[in-house]
Amino acid sequence: MATNFLCIITGIIGLVTTLLIFTSYKSNRVMNLYIILLILIISFRHLIIGLTYFISDDSFKDSFYKYSNFSAVAIPLFYLYLKNLSSNNKYFDSKELLHFIFPTTFFLFIIKFNDFQHPSIRLKLIFYTIFFAYTSFYIILCYRLLKKNIWTREVDIKVINKQNELINNWTLFLFIVITLITIRLLVSILLEIYYNIYIKGISYQWISALIWLLILFKILISPEILYGYGTLYRKINENRSSNLELNEIWNISSNSKLNNSQHLVLKEKIDKNILVYIEEIEKLSFKYELFRDPKMTITDLANKLNIPKSHISYIFKYHSTISFSEYKKVIRIHDAIKHIELNYLKNNTLDSLSKKVGFTSYNPFFTSFKEVSGVSPLEYYKMTKVEIDE
Repeated sequence: MATNFLCIITGIIGLVTTLLIFTSYKSNRVMNLYIILLILIISFRHLIIGLTYFISDDSFKDSFYKYSNFSAVAIPLFYLYLKNLSSNNKYFDSKELLHFIFPTTFFLFIIKFNDFQHPSIRLKLIFYTIFFAYTSFYIILCYRLLKKNIWTREVDIKVINKQNELINNWTLFLFIVITLITIRLLVSILLEIYYNIYIKGISYQWISALIWLLILFKILISPEILYGYGTLYRKINENRSSNLELNEIWNISSNSKLNNSQHLVLKEKIDKNILVYIEEIEKLSFKYELFRDPKMTITDLANKLNIPKSHISYIFKYHSTISFSEYKKVIRIHDAIKHIELNYLKNNTLDSLSKKVGFTSYNPFFTSFKEVSGVSPLEYYKMTKVEIDE
């Protein structure tokens, strides 16, 4: 009875979790359609197993046990979840239906097989040896996919690395617990064959229910898994954008229409973590050194940040109110102001200051300084000198 209650609780929590995931899975990098189907099928199975204790109708129980083997489709669902997760694919591919040919055929054979009144143990062993091989094949397939495409993935972009770390930890956890659930199922089938009873695969079902509850609670208490890293970051970004040094030039929530297909791809990669990209740009910018080179380009900035040039160009096109060339001027003028405040002009000229911060001559430095600060370099120096004297 305790096992039945546990299965009912697992089933209900699973169905609620499925609903929550479904509402945001399209914008959630960690979730896709296959994990929704996997959780839904396993949750229904647990719920019905739990309810069989409280339903006296034998025909209901017989029908459930007869058709419960259809849950074998959960095995390729797990593989397809990982496959689509690794490629960040949210769309259904009809070719993936091929993975369901064997479990569906196996399910139909088992129904016919169980129609015999006294099926031999030898036939059972043949059928379930094939099932064991099928299950082992997909577990190995999942492991190889994870090892090749997810667990060993490395990039230099910090933002994406954080998301990859989340996916690595989640898939490692999921692979271990799903393997444990599979082992429980195989042991259960072996015991049922050994005792020559109807094969339902529900022996020690409480183990499966507890492990599945662990998966569900892991999802529910981890908003970055339930709602996605990007959604979580957008919520955090709302409270962090005001801390930017140049907050007035950045447009965190760009609503610009994109007609370029390459930009649409970049939008998917960048927008959910835009604030982190901007913080990295500002952090490097206010060290000033890179911008003191008059020949400095957007490529130099991208190389220094270990971020693709296309990402930086996208940010200045859609998330900045000024161009990159204007941004360089702003940073250089901030650098100049810093030098003036440190009394650089006491022993140096304005011309040397202009070259020090990255301008090729004094005239563009003078014009840019006035545009950014509202006063000329000399006026600013006099203002700071008065403050120092006071």
